[in-house]
Amino acid sequence: MLTKRSKSGETTVACAEDLKWRQLDRRLRAIEQPAWTISLAQSRWRQCSKSVCRCDAVHRSLNCWRSGLTALTADLIVPIDIYTIDLGTNKLRTLHKSTFKGMRTLSELDMFDNHVEYLPSGLFESLVNLRILRLQRNYLEEIDSEAFRHTKKLFHVDLSNNFLYTLPERLFANNTYLETIDLSNNQIVYIPSDSFVGLRSLLILDLSNNKIQQIQNGTFHLKSLQMLKLSNNQINNITESAFESLSCLETLLLDKNGLRYIPNDLFSHLFSLTFLDLSKNNIMSILGVEFRNLGYLRNLDLKDNLISELPDNAFANCSSLEKLDLSRNKLKYLNESSFHGLGNMTSLIFSENQIYEIHFKTFAMLKNLTTLYLDINMLPSLPSRTFDYMPKLANVKLSNNPWHCDCHALYISAWVRLNEMKIWDYSPTCVSPWYLEGHFLKKLKFPELCAGQWASMVNLSPRLPMQQLLALNVTVNRKPQESMEEIQELREEFKSLITPFVEGTKSLKEKLRILKNDLSNSNDIVSELKSQIAKQQQWNWMNNIEIEVYLKLATSRHAH
Repeated sequence: MLTKRSKSGETTVACAEDLKWRQLDRRLRAIEQPAWTISLAQSRWRQCSKSVCRCDAVHRSLNCWRSGLTALTADLIVPIDIYTIDLGTNKLRTLHKSTFKGMRTLSELDMFDNHVEYLPSGLFESLVNLRILRLQRNYLEEIDSEAFRHTKKLFHVDLSNNFLYTLPERLFANNTYLETIDLSNNQIVYIPSDSFVGLRSLLILDLSNNKIQQIQNGTFHLKSLQMLKLSNNQINNITESAFESLSCLETLLLDKNGLRYIPNDLFSHLFSLTFLDLSKNNIMSILGVEFRNLGYLRNLDLKDNLISELPDNAFANCSSLEKLDLSRNKLKYLNESSFHGLGNMTSLIFSENQIYEIHFKTFAMLKNLTTLYLDINMLPSLPSRTFDYMPKLANVKLSNNPWHCDCHALYISAWVRLNEMKIWDYSPTCVSPWYLEGHFLKKLKFPELCAGQWASMVNLSPRLPMQQLLALNVTVNRKPQESMEEIQELREEFKSLITPFVEGTKSLKEKLRILKNDLSNSNDIVSELKSQIAKQQQWNWMNNIEIEVYLKLATSRHAH
């Protein structure tokens, strides 16, 4: 079965038998097709000018663009020593095989945007100096394997927007000067391994918007190729050595396919690659070895996939990487070493993920980063110093996160307030607690965020504006496996034990005394308190709970 798409977008399905009859019909019509008159006469250019087409003797060109031609009849006089012919945007369905007979000087032929269904064998036989051939936007379903045998000087072929469903073996075997081939927007399902054999000068190959499902070894023996476009196909399998001959490749587009994973060595021979697009696939994971030899890669697009985590040093060998787009994935956590070795990074996009936590040193190595998008995620807060390692940061998106506006939000609130001109989207707003919902983070300071009484010391920055310690309070919170009744009992037991415990611990008493005048060691107090508690045999039940330590603060004086 063969699916055919019309120019209006409609699709029809034809069986092999129908296709065979159509092929026969086209061959018969090509034989019966009239042919224009090819002239050697001295008056050939003057005679040419009398037709509906426009002739230019100076440039030796024939322009029949948009002339309403349905056939090339004998009353059209064409000089044999023509250089360029433009037959674009007409209604030609087929051509007689002698249409270009003897035109050995022809270097450019345009037949784009017609209704051409069939190219008879030998049509281009005389075009030994043809360099540019444009056949896009026609109805071609197949091409004879000998079609380009004699056009040895051809360097540009455009067959895009046709209905080609396969390519003959060795179709371009004699076209060693070809630099550009455009086969995009066809119906190609399969590429024979030797379709592009011998193309030692080819620089650009466009196979995008087809129906290719697999890429086999040996398909691309193209040592000069610089750009390969495979976008918007149905590729779900690429053999590991499919690209091993493409040592000069600079741009590889594999977006809008069905890839679920990246073979470890798929890109290992692409030493010159600078742009790699893997967006809009079904990639579920990255192991960290897939990009190890891409030292010149500057732009990596991984958006619209299913990636849920990034391993340590995932892109460590991509030392030239400047832009990384991971938007619209399923990332949840960014660890400390995911982006090590990326000192040249300028743009990092994480929009529309599920990120709820970021290590405060995640971006510590990105000294040249200017653009960071964290919008539309699940971030309730950001740890202190998260943005402090990026002195060039200029464009930041933070909106549409569930910002929880308590003491944990002091850092991000202060940063947004001091760097308001760097926020490129809507200013972030609080989602919780309920009494601060909808408030702009930038407008909230210590009294509003900490309610002037209690400040959590779990991740508190020593630089926060706090002056005087009034009291120490320690509480416990339920982990998911503990019932509320069990937690209530633990809280009561904890309350009865904590006061004598602190009073009986000399080191803690001394640190608490010092803490009243100097809050810089507050995190040490918390750490030691938890450590001392863990040593108590009678409190082994605390393994199943979370400890939170709070300082009660005076609000009458604040540091600025």
